This record gives sequence, structure tokens and C-alpha cells, in this order.
Amino acid sequence: MQTMLLRKLKKFAGLFLKLALAGGIVAFLIARNPHEIVEGFSNFNYYYLIPALFFYCSHIFVCAFRWFELAKIINVKISFFEALSLTWQGNFFSLVIPGGAIGGDVVKMGVLSSRTAKGEKLEGAFSILMDRIIGMIALFLMVLIILGPDIPLLLKIKVPQFELSESVIYLWIAALAGLCLAGLGASLAIFFHRFFFALPLVGPLMHWGDKISKGMITRMTSATDIYKQSVGKLTVLTVISIFFVHLMCVLVFYFLLRGIGCSNEVSVLNLITAVAIGNVVGLIPIFPSGVGGRDVVTITILVAAGLSAGEAKTGQLIYTAIVIAFNLLGGLFFVFDPGRRQIAETIKKFEAGNE
Repeated sequence: MQTMLLRKLKKFAGLFLKLALAGGIVAFLIARNPHEIVEGFSNFNYYYLIPALFFYCSHIFVCAFRWFELAKIINVKISFFEALSLTWQGNFFSLVIPGGAIGGDVVKMGVLSSRTAKGEKLEGAFSILMDRIIGMIALFLMVLIILGPDIPLLLKIKVPQFELSESVIYLWIAALAGLCLAGLGASLAIFFHRFFFALPLVGPLMHWGDKISKGMITRMTSATDIYKQSVGKLTVLTVISIFFVHLMCVLVFYFLLRGIGCSNEVSVLNLITAVAIGNVVGLIPIFPSGVGGRDVVTITILVAAGLSAGEAKTGQLIYTAIVIAFNLLGGLFFVFDPGRRQIAETIKKFEAGNE
């Protein structure tokens, strides 16, 4: 009884701290420019919310389409509506349970496992992992492409009450580039599993793991080989992710800036840089759905690009409100999902495994 109570308190404390961190950052941002933000919301042309909401919703459909296509490659049988429903539910659970985007993916894996045939469960989970990999490859590639041309913008970054020298900023730029390269390397390493099998120490260890897991590693490597044979389709899905997932988020922000009346003050490249780097920081699991970390980074870069702090914060706060609203909307898919009891059991198992 006491142990169960401690577990519940631990889960509550973890979620509370996570939400408190995000909320505290947003509150701090508002507190520094309250009058400008209020004025920004008062003068905002809310007609521009229509295209902003449309394009944000569209990027979720594209994410669902990407996963649907990746599942088809390894013969995992799900309908597009199931892919859309579980994608939206994954976004919802990324917001409300610990673990960030990873937590949402784990729930998706558990739910898909309960709905697929016995011989397809591992492949279904692997398709979700591959979906995450393709999305990250697209984001990291985009950041690496724009990082060089936008170094002059990043050198203008200023942090209130802190003196940042050029050498420090260059160090941060190099760290960001290193993070993206490391992410690409880790994402692509999965396609070279045969090389790891051939290593003197790693190979026998993987064979041993395959034996005690009753062939799970063999099935994963077989699925990887199928994806490796479909490199053309994976490339197309990566390009689609760049233009219709990540750049779609930039388009959402563009219309928000139009609503504020300052879209001409920021170049397209600078806007892409602000949103893309903000999204990279938003991947850190301590931020629920990226809220908090993404806000600080995007606002800081937009201010360096020429926006006033009030304009940048108004645009980012509306963008964050859209993200939260659409993630919460995923809860409706959960409520009306016939298998929501199975989903609830999956969440309990995930939370128990993180205690």
C-alpha cells in the first residue's frame, strides 16, 4: 500500500516538475514583456489563424502518411485512419505522460502491438522507430543545410544580462552541428547492422541476444534489410518530411507573423533557422511536446533576426498554443478509440517500467 502510494507520488512529481518547468519558462518570457505581448494579441489579425491551423493540421496528416507508407514496406497491416489516430494519440501522450516524444512513441508501439497479428508485433513497433528516424534525419539535414548560410544571424544572438563573445557563439554553433551529425550517424547506423555483426566482440553478443530473445534481433535486422532495399522510397519520405512536415511548421509561423504584421521584417532563411533549431531543442524529453525549450530558442533567434521581443514572443506563444491545442485534440481519438482500455493498460506498463 505504502509502496504503491510512493509510486503514484513519484509519477505525479515527475509530471508536475516537467509541466512546471515548461510553464515557468513561458511565464518568465511573458513577465519580461507583458505590455508588448498584450498589445500583440490585441492587434493580431485572427483571420491568419485559419491558414496557420490548416497547415499545422496538414503536417500531422503527412506524419501519419509517412508512418503508413513505412508500415506497408514491411507488410504491417494498418489503415491510414489507424495511422492518423495513433499518430495524433502519440502527440497527446507526448504531452501528458513523462518521456516526451519517446513516451508517445512507446504508447503507439504498445497499442499497435495489441492490434497486430502475433508474427507482426515486432515489425509494427519497428515501423514506428523507423518513422521517428526518418523524421529526425529530415530535421537534422535541414538544420545542417541552413546552419552555414545563417551563421551571421546566429552571431547576432544576445542573451539578456549575459555577455556572449563570438567564440562562445561559434562553440554553440559547432555543438549544434555536432549534435545533428551525431543524430544522423546514430540514425543511419541501423542500416549497417551487418558490419556490427562482423565485429569480434559485438557479433557474438548480438547472436547471444538473438538466441535468448527467440530471434527478435534476426527479425529486426530482416526488417532493416527490407528498408535498406527500399532506399529510394525512404529518400522520398525524407524529402517529403523536410518540405511537408518541418517546413510546414515554418509556414505556420509565417502566417502568425503575417497576423502580427511583421512578416516582412524576417527573411525566409532566418525564419526557417529559428523554427528548425527551436524544434531540435524541443526534442529534449524534459520539455512536454517541446514547450519551454523551443520557445526560448525560437524567440531568441527571431529577436536576433530583427523582430522586437514583443513580436517574437507573441508569435511563439500563439504557435505554442496551437501545438498544445492539437496535441490535446489527440485525446479525442483516445476517448473514441474502441481499444482505449488496451491503450490505458499500455500506458500503465510504460509508467511502471519508468518507476
